[in-house]
Amino acid sequence: MTNSGQATDAVLRVLFVCTGNTCRSPMAETLFRKLVTEKLDCRDWELRERGIDVFSAGIAAGESDPATREAVQVMRESDLDLSQHLSQQVTASMLGESTLVLTMTDRHRLALLEARPDLSHRFRMLNRSGADIADPIGGTLDEYRCCAQQIRDNLRIWIDELFRKDA
Repeated sequence: MTNSGQATDAVLRVLFVCTGNTCRSPMAETLFRKLVTEKLDCRDWELRERGIDVFSAGIAAGESDPATREAVQVMRESDLDLSQHLSQQVTASMLGESTLVLTMTDRHRLALLEARPDLSHRFRMLNRSGADIADPIGGTLDEYRCCAQQIRDNLRIWIDELFRKDA
């Protein structure tokens, strides 16, 4: 499900960033894909044909760790498959190739800003109010559900802005 961050001819290239790339950012990537396909009335595989590329990474991610069981379960409850996700570390090239980088916390945004201050205009927090999306790692399924709902609610705002009918 998650691509390796390889460059494409995408017009919109969205990177979601959290810490370990096993909960929040992969859920955000998966939910973003679903919400955009609904908004554009297309299938997931058509996103690339429309110039949209979506992926996720972590600022302190292990390489090729699976998504947590709870994240997989919560996404499954929304008929989404996160079972094939493998974590990856965010790289300078990923940041350079992205048109929008949405972080789960301000700490993530600041870490990216330190690494690539020249790209500061691309780094935004997912939550427009500036509040962090709390890390559910080690939490209950209900905590993961709450996290997923918070991600979903914030994604809807971003998607409405990015895909305005008049744009």
